[in-house]
Amino acid sequence: MQEPKRTRIICSVSENCSNYDLLRNMVEAGCNAFTINMAYIKNKESLQILNNNRCQLEAEFKTKIPINLILRGQVIRVGQLQDSETLIEEGNIVYLTSDQHKVGNNQFIPIDSNEFLEKLNINDKLAIDYGHIILELIDIKLFEQIYEKIGIDQMCLLSGVKIYICKCCKSGILKSFKPISIFIENKNQKEEEQSEQISLTEQDILDIDHACECNFDSITFSKVNSTYDIRKVKERLEQNYPHIQVYARIAEKLREEQLEEIINLSDGCIIARSHISMTQPVEDVVKYQTQIISCCRKLFKPVFVSTYILESMSVQIKPSFADMGDISNIVKQYIDGILLSGETSFGKFPVLIVQTLNKICRKIEKKLLQELFDQPQQRDQYQVNFTGQPIATVIAKSCVEMAYILQAKAILMLTRRIQTTLKLSKLRASCKIISISDNEQICRCLNYINNVQSELVNGFANQEEIIQECINRLIDKNLLQPKDFIVVITGMVVQNKDWHINQMKVLEI
Repeated sequence: MQEPKRTRIICSVSENCSNYDLLRNMVEAGCNAFTINMAYIKNKESLQILNNNRCQLEAEFKTKIPINLILRGQVIRVGQLQDSETLIEEGNIVYLTSDQHKVGNNQFIPIDSNEFLEKLNINDKLAIDYGHIILELIDIKLFEQIYEKIGIDQMCLLSGVKIYICKCCKSGILKSFKPISIFIENKNQKEEEQSEQISLTEQDILDIDHACECNFDSITFSKVNSTYDIRKVKERLEQNYPHIQVYARIAEKLREEQLEEIINLSDGCIIARSHISMTQPVEDVVKYQTQIISCCRKLFKPVFVSTYILESMSVQIKPSFADMGDISNIVKQYIDGILLSGETSFGKFPVLIVQTLNKICRKIEKKLLQELFDQPQQRDQYQVNFTGQPIATVIAKSCVEMAYILQAKAILMLTRRIQTTLKLSKLRASCKIISISDNEQICRCLNYINNVQSELVNGFANQEEIIQECINRLIDKNLLQPKDFIVVITGMVVQNKDWHINQMKVLEI
């Protein structure tokens, strides 16, 4: 029997979310969740299509599949291009405009913000797609002064529109909707600067409401540098959609106390490495990534690493050694999941990428788990400090240690909250954590967490029957065999108060 994968794989989708066979093949290859970035979506019906496909996949694979929405935010992006990708070579002259009615190519590039272009000065450098392409602004002209040079009908744009003439300093492949920003050459200076307040846009608010209507499970704010926007999203969700989680996407270097405040308020964290690398030296990105992971561990929050995961497989069928080494390192840090972005939303081999990542994760996880059995002293590095709930703390720690000693095959837990399951996960249990809930959305969100598998039941009226029902499900899925040990954690409502974890027992199948 193959050991279940612990590290979650979250696949980005775009307009391809309507392709059920593609989504099915990705789930079969090891995908655990989907995410969709509104910056790449032209048709809002895609959200409902994705939800419908998700429900069909859940019925087929007998699991719960969460969906995350990444808000567009105020990131400036390239507009629609004529081809799916086009090469811009070093030394070439390219023309930028804010007119979104024009479809771009390798010579003429629409940008979705006139305000951004208006702030540019001659000799400013621009980074497209996190620095894959670098442009230098060399001149600004009115359209009617240059339209003949770029071979565009004079009637295509309104008279008086400014055209920003740039020279390519670093060649690369350009794709639609990729981010563009002012390129900062001396990145060490940026660390001391204070970031501007990024607020929710009106479009973001509309997207949040639509995602809720489509039964999405989490909302990710695209670039967080304060707790203000996290609070704003939570307040909007609190009354009608209390179980929808709000994630913070860390896209720049923050002060330590600032980072801790954001992570503490949010329900989870996504590390956008490509964004961070735009303002930090590359050698500092890995260090900062480790700091964020440690902070999430301390605060019992799910943490996901995104971008530059299997970038080499976007255009080739085998991963580079650098990519495999990177994946190995982040899996060893016991993150909750890896978020594939362009690799699956626009890449040529999305299913093969998921299969490859699945295999790498399994091999690293198997090696790490064997080390914890062979060298019990290493488990001390995964101890965490619990505050409050002393009974639940003692039971959780005892449960994990008992699972190691008995070589238990599963920890079963009845829960109406995600927090206790997160604590069990962060203690790095030796076996699968089966978290049982009577709320479908909580079940889906539980499947974001490392080494957790959720099971949906109809109420907690008879806990013994529920436990036996879930054991039978695990036997049917070949996750349990006769003579296997399982550790069971249960709780109860005390004096009409919240659910409390206060019981533990061991069962033999």
